[in-house]
Amino acid sequence: MSSELERRTAIIEIIDFFKFPKATVYSIAKSFKESKDIEEGFLTPERKTPERVHVLEVMSSEGDIMPPHFFAKGQNVNKEVYLDVMQTVVKPWMIQIAAGRPYLCQQDGAPAHTSNLVQNWCLENLD
Repeated sequence: MSSELERRTAIIEIIDFFKFPKATVYSIAKSFKESKDIEEGFLTPERKTPERVHVLEVMSSEGDIMPPHFFAKGQNVNKEVYLDVMQTVVKPWMIQIAAGRPYLCQQDGAPAHTSNLVQNWCLENLD
């Protein structure tokens, strides 16, 4: 039996035993996770909001994938930080992978991507 199925079965048994509404027990069960530190498997509180980690990934239409770039823990990716990564990480990788072939840089609508600073740099530096 998978651990997820075992977990769900245990929750249903608790609901049946205490006759709590399912929503109550699920909200309680969601707040805890099995501890990996203790062999007995005690439950420990989970963080409500896990820490953010920003990751930039780039891929080519040929299937080449740039190694993920992890921003510093807790770092806000603003236009200056994003532009620095574009200049020092992304553009060198794109030039190496494109090897003289034409390429297209496409970004989503994140504020750092759409800033005038980044857009002007892209127009001037990405052929």
